[in-house]
Amino acid sequence: MSALIYKQRFFHPNHPKTAVSNYTHIGYIATRPGAVRHENNSHGLFGKLRPGPLQAFESWQEVARIARQISREGKNMFRSVISFQTETALELGLTNFTDWQQYMEQHIATIAAQNQIKIENVCWAAAFHNEKNHPHLHVVFWDRSQTIMKNFTHPEIPNRIRKQLIKDTFTYKIKQFCALRDEAKSDISQVTDRIVDEFEAYLKRLNPKAFRAFQHRFEHEDEDSLLRFPKHHLIQPSSVKQLANRLFELRLHLPPTGRLAYQLLPIETKSYLDELVQELLRDNPYLAQLVEDYVQAKLELATLYTSDPERLGKQRDNYQKEAEKRIANRILSTLRTIIKLEKESTVAIRQADREQALAEQLLLELLTVMESLSIRTRMDVDDKISAMGGELSKQAKKEWLLRHIDQGMER
Repeated sequence: MSALIYKQRFFHPNHPKTAVSNYTHIGYIATRPGAVRHENNSHGLFGKLRPGPLQAFESWQEVARIARQISREGKNMFRSVISFQTETALELGLTNFTDWQQYMEQHIATIAAQNQIKIENVCWAAAFHNEKNHPHLHVVFWDRSQTIMKNFTHPEIPNRIRKQLIKDTFTYKIKQFCALRDEAKSDISQVTDRIVDEFEAYLKRLNPKAFRAFQHRFEHEDEDSLLRFPKHHLIQPSSVKQLANRLFELRLHLPPTGRLAYQLLPIETKSYLDELVQELLRDNPYLAQLVEDYVQAKLELATLYTSDPERLGKQRDNYQKEAEKRIANRILSTLRTIIKLEKESTVAIRQADREQALAEQLLLELLTVMESLSIRTRMDVDDKISAMGGELSKQAKKEWLLRHIDQGMER
């Protein structure tokens, strides 16, 4: 097995999508399933934005806002991953959230030094993902004093970081390895890169199958794809089968002709579709949480324009219905695909297999779409607060409420 995986990259600050991408990246690592969260909080982001004690940030958005701003200023925000196999993490005493926090705090200096960032100028935030077989840390970091934009990082830099992390993390085990080989009867004075390479080769021989699986996980995927894919572990096979059956039943309730749109459905069919949406929210807690996050973000935006409890209550209901309407429209899109395949497909695939595949694809799409919508709405809230300075005129509030009071209900 490999001792340790380290990957590092950045998106060029000049790219028009970099600032938004960095914002959403932080939202993903802080809130995705698998991320260990702070007690009584909705995220697990920790780190340091200034010298001093380790911070458990009140919200992931405070870090995301800074990351977006430094990108706009032409500063580089680096994204990195540190990962061990589960057995290795346990041997190192990394058994809980606090252990991983301390590990990151101890080793951020190595990452900073190899990237030529002074330790007093490095800003960083991390999230621990306790995923099966490969617990790992997602780390973002930048140089608060950076004045010259970087457009390239030599591949040797993350390689040097990886080797130094191995030296610092596995010193005792490396010395044991050398003693077993009789290479050093006494204590070795320096753990060299050559010894690190030999140590990893030794671990690889111990369990070549585990080594290949661990390496493959990170060599063929970057840290962004680890966040987006796979989401299959968030979906139960029983839920996929049940959804496939429900899609088939809903297919039978659809009108034989006419445009397939939510607002044009017969009342009975619309009720059946609404029930299916509620079932999906009950069966998939992550999807339900994403809807709630979206509704809360929209509600925070509404509170900038009105403090009337009755209006806010109505707005909350509207936002919930809007989110559910989006899910319903995604379901209808899948049904259009089913109908099209029924008419055009010449491939000999069992109807049940086809419907299960489409049901699984639908669930994955819903998670991806609502995940993106939730974070981007949160970013919109930040923009509005910044642009408004916290206050609008009464007339502006009235105009906004008139435009948004029923928004999204017939789309």
